[in-house]
Amino acid sequence: MSSHKKLSETYHWKTLRRDEKGYPWGFFYDGGRKTNKMFYAISDSWLDTHFFHQVFYNDFPEYFLINRASKGLGNSQIIDMVQQDLDLLKKLDVEVVFLVVFTEVGRRNRDFENVSPKKFESTHDYFGSIMNSQYDKIKDLIKDYPHHITTGFVSNNFNQNKSILDFCGKSSMTKPNNVFTVVSNGIYDFLKDRNNIFKFNFADDVQKSLDLKEYMNSLECVDQTYHPDRYKVYEDFLENVFLDLQNNKNML
Repeated sequence: MSSHKKLSETYHWKTLRRDEKGYPWGFFYDGGRKTNKMFYAISDSWLDTHFFHQVFYNDFPEYFLINRASKGLGNSQIIDMVQQDLDLLKKLDVEVVFLVVFTEVGRRNRDFENVSPKKFESTHDYFGSIMNSQYDKIKDLIKDYPHHITTGFVSNNFNQNKSILDFCGKSSMTKPNNVFTVVSNGIYDFLKDRNNIFKFNFADDVQKSLDLKEYMNSLECVDQTYHPDRYKVYEDFLENVFLDLQNNKNML
């Protein structure tokens, strides 16, 4: 862990990149760091953000960060990218720690290859089963490495790890459970157009997605684009990640 002061203690959230003296982020260059371990992170836009980058650089200087997160990334892509990158990572004589943060199901057509929809009447039940299958795949890929697997804003139904959303502050609302698609454009239209295959109760399914979106919008640390907008979210999240890595069989 870093001996640096926390960014959330230095930069007010409304200014983000200026400290109490008015100096911008990065004004004092902190060079000369030596890293001997690699931290590989992958997700969608919930890790593809300067908040995550800067917090990690500030709090965990002993790690070389590879952040493969990208806006709009889907779970099937995440699995494929990790599998492809492992071929190179295995050749490196360096400790590698993995952080995998799944996003909503249904962003890619390949998601539907995991589970048949025939035995489901709900989009979220079906998508939840798909996510379980995707979790099994990624866990098997990185089982020989220290790792932490969770979700960003959708429900985590595959292990006990908290989602990033759980670190986004307070709300007067209760967080909806078992919601696996929220903001993907057109996914419900895609399913409805194929209602001979996906025989779901779409009215209830859409409402569950809207309920989670409303909950996200009510959180004090989520902005109008439905993304975390504070350093402290990622400070608390990463602290929880490393605590998990140290306390269970995925020890560092």
